[in-house]
Amino acid sequence: MTGLLAGLALSLGLLSPLPENPIPPQSQQMLRVISADWNAVPAKLQRFERPNSETAWQAVGSAMPVVVGKKGMGWGQGLHSKALAAPEAFRKEGDKRAPAGVFRLGTVFGLARPETVKPWLKMPYLLLQDETRCIGARESVYYNQIVEQNQVKRDWKHDGDNENMKLDALRDEGAYRWGLFVEHNTPPDRVSGSCIFVHLWKGDGSGTSGCTALSKQNIEILLHWLDQSKNPILVQMPEAEYQALKAAWLLP
Repeated sequence: MTGLLAGLALSLGLLSPLPENPIPPQSQQMLRVISADWNAVPAKLQRFERPNSETAWQAVGSAMPVVVGKKGMGWGQGLHSKALAAPEAFRKEGDKRAPAGVFRLGTVFGLARPETVKPWLKMPYLLLQDETRCIGARESVYYNQIVEQNQVKRDWKHDGDNENMKLDALRDEGAYRWGLFVEHNTPPDRVSGSCIFVHLWKGDGSGTSGCTALSKQNIEILLHWLDQSKNPILVQMPEAEYQALKAAWLLP
């Protein structure tokens, strides 16, 4: 890292020397989300792709407006090193911040029948059922997992600690009619938070509890494009931190 980048990293609270590049060499698709600063709610999402790790990332389509947490972002637990920043810079359960860092993208979920998405969806798919829950109860062995609660041993104290995902798809302006699981805090600790998704927004001025949200039109563009065989990732952080890490992590 050059002296200029090292100085920038230190001024931003990043530890120096920066940890090694966390971008998996097999990843050929990236969702990049950048906000103005740690407290900002609006952000921009840009798709990128590459044929292999030896070539540069190329932008796909136009940037999309998104929103992140109501309190902005904080470093999350993902593919990047925990040594990237001081412990107090990391998000915690319930703090209304979206996770910053590098994360794998997992299962798509929604209300569409599997047979209707099979012709075009190239990611794993979960149809939300009456019993589908994302477990937020810290005492549960299923913490930060999506389960059918009638198919597992109920080891949580309060049902209200878990997200009734189908109900949230039917109410709350349909936030979970389409969604995508972000592999933040997997395997989980009991501090960093649970149930982080990319999902439908309530509007361009309405932040989330810690997820990244966008319009129905744009999330459908994402879901038609994402391909599990290309090991897609989410790279999400404020602009200044992105610029400090860009060269070291070979980011576009």
